[in-house]
Amino acid sequence: MHRFSDLFLTSSGRIGRIAFILGGGVLLALWAGFDLLAPLKARDLVGWLVAAALLYGGACVLSQRLHDRGRSGWWSGPILLAVAMAWPRPQAPLDWIAAAVLILAIIDLTLAPGQKAFNRYGAPPKGQSGASPS
Repeated sequence: MHRFSDLFLTSSGRIGRIAFILGGGVLLALWAGFDLLAPLKARDLVGWLVAAALLYGGACVLSQRLHDRGRSGWWSGPILLAVAMAWPRPQAPLDWIAAAVLILAIIDLTLAPGQKAFNRYGAPPKGQSGASPS
């Protein structure tokens, strides 16, 4: 069983689409909540710490979902860069390109199923059947 803390604290293993959507939703809600509710002084003082924690959690969630799709977790870097460029709203032309790349990544990671069989990142998440490693 995949523990909730493992979702945000480890980049190894695999997660399915539902866990990815829930994990991403939690991270976005935490960031939006901090952005809206924290006073300006708190944002200046601890904003970098909150951003670093959420960035780490986002890299872990993305890596696990990418592993389920058979891809390296290092692809989470360009995806997180696109998030940083497009958040909260794109303004420059490169920001719009990053937003388009981000939309394509979201479509891929949320709609496309993971690999059903055991892959180099481990067994498929629970709920998927797959062949055992040979």
